[in-house]
Amino acid sequence: MVIPVRDLPPLNALLAFETVARTGSVHAAADALSVTSGAVSRQLRLLEEHFGVSLFQRHGRGLRLTDAGNAYYQQIREHVEGLRLAGQVLHRSAGRSVIRLHSFTTFATRWLIPRLTAFQLANPDIDIRLTTASDWDDSTHYDAAIRLGNGDWPQMHATPLVENILLPVCRPAPERKTMLNVHDLPKHTLLRVRGRPDDWRLWAEAWHLNLADFPVWRDLESSALAYQAALEGQGVALAQRVLVERELDDGSLMAMEEYAVNCGSLTYYLVWQEKSLKEKSLLLLEKGLLNYSG
Repeated sequence: MVIPVRDLPPLNALLAFETVARTGSVHAAADALSVTSGAVSRQLRLLEEHFGVSLFQRHGRGLRLTDAGNAYYQQIREHVEGLRLAGQVLHRSAGRSVIRLHSFTTFATRWLIPRLTAFQLANPDIDIRLTTASDWDDSTHYDAAIRLGNGDWPQMHATPLVENILLPVCRPAPERKTMLNVHDLPKHTLLRVRGRPDDWRLWAEAWHLNLADFPVWRDLESSALAYQAALEGQGVALAQRVLVERELDDGSLMAMEEYAVNCGSLTYYLVWQEKSLKEKSLLLLEKGLLNYSG
């Protein structure tokens, strides 16, 4: 619905009224608005003329809201405060580019966030607002996103970020040394991620293995939970190497290195809509993620 301009009071008068009602005096309102007391009084008279009703009445040396004035103030106070807060936000964000970035949760916590921290320090005028989810949702609103796939998304700019190398990992223990032999792997519980149901199949096909020969499985909701379960000694997870490098380096996980599978173009990409109005900032983000040195 479009409100006719004639139905709106003069905005300067409205601001003067709200400030007097809030502060309790014309003098205090004049100080708050950086104008003279006479200017505030003139705006109050203008507003009363607009509505044809008295909004204030004299009370000693001050003013008191009439019943009509108080009812009007109660109706507009939150709206005026909302305008004031919106202005503060606009001032704070002036000159800043906001990028809404969406990512898978495990990838964000294990790979993305350290790089975003470095990027924000180097680019304080770009505000990254990160959201995460365990599964991809096509209805998600974003300026850029981390997607897992082969890079073929129509009308999308897509840049691969990492090599997607799959390899079985588990907690080191004397009784698990035989796990390093693929033929002994069926003796162990295999940890499977519901959101990545094809990983074990892709890995098994690469080594000409039959998943039917692996009898014991445990399903988990996310890769993060699978990696934690592996760290706790609850089974063997099929990990993306880039997401468990820290644990492999410090020895808290061991891997079947000779049975790694590089998934090639099936990996994580930074994507955004072609001809995005934020492309300049997005290209800076892409460069920052790819050039991160730790």
